[in-house]
Amino acid sequence: MRLLQLQMFSLLALFVFVFPAQADISYTPVTHSELQAVYEDGTSYWTYLHPTSTRYPVSVVGIVINNPWEMLDYSSSASSPAWQTFIQAINPNDYGISYPNWSDFGGTALYMRRYSPRGSTNDYTAEEWQSEMERVNWPLGLSELSLRYGDVVLVQAKAPGMFFRGKYNINEQHYKSSDYDFSITILARGVTPSVATITLADLKDASNDFIFDATRQTGCEHYQAGLVHLDNLLLLDPENWALDGTVHVTQVGFEDRTFDLKLGIDPALATIDAEMLTTTPFSITAILDQEAYSGDNTEGYRFWLTNAQGLMAIPEPSGMLLLVMGGAAIVAGLAGKRFRRQR
Repeated sequence: MRLLQLQMFSLLALFVFVFPAQADISYTPVTHSELQAVYEDGTSYWTYLHPTSTRYPVSVVGIVINNPWEMLDYSSSASSPAWQTFIQAINPNDYGISYPNWSDFGGTALYMRRYSPRGSTNDYTAEEWQSEMERVNWPLGLSELSLRYGDVVLVQAKAPGMFFRGKYNINEQHYKSSDYDFSITILARGVTPSVATITLADLKDASNDFIFDATRQTGCEHYQAGLVHLDNLLLLDPENWALDGTVHVTQVGFEDRTFDLKLGIDPALATIDAEMLTTTPFSITAILDQEAYSGDNTEGYRFWLTNAQGLMAIPEPSGMLLLVMGGAAIVAGLAGKRFRRQR
């Protein structure tokens, strides 16, 4: 596919912030589908086309589908500070970015970590990490609301990422040099992302095996890194319900199928009566993620429920309504966790 040239247009009534330091770099616009393309064994087609030595700067447009502070702990006090947010495909033409004949689906994770697997020379000091977190969390400046769910963003990546455990991430390849930076430009705020309503039968077969389609037209790959909604789930292991933990769910009508449910770090998740969810069907709106720990890139799919607003259960009349499903209802006025300056 011939990659298209990026054109910036005047944006009316939209928030825009330009990073002049990067004006000398030519970014090639790509879609999420191009970044996430895979072979029959689940390995990255994009990485094959563009090895690290020849990979070029790219830009991609998406809508943020999780609040970063509810997914990973990026504070300097964390044992291994890391930051991540997922952006889902959205039509760039609607926000002043020209992608003729645009067609796309799915999404991409943006990821950073303080301590590099490339060695301590690429670790961020507390001050450097502070600066990086302010750069990616407040692209409009510290006087504005931080990056959050519902922001439409243009991401420009100088060294566009790495393939890891089944999906292609935009990151800085774990080098701390600014030569590997990615930047975020907010194009609009408070936009409602689309959500795919599915069942476990869309993701697993009757043998409880993941449905993997290398064309990404069906199965887990089709929904990867996007928001999905499922009803009538039941929790199988309430004893494992904990912030940043993983539990397992099944679905009424598809009891022969199970799926991992990764929990975020929103404190409200810890207040949920997990035991009740074993008998009371509940709904979730969550990110379809992949972490292929086994080394098999056709496996390892999971739901990532980053906050309590993404879960709704209606108990018996004697009980109470637990939580209201998040999705579009995540409150735009939440201030987020401002990364405190180190003294």
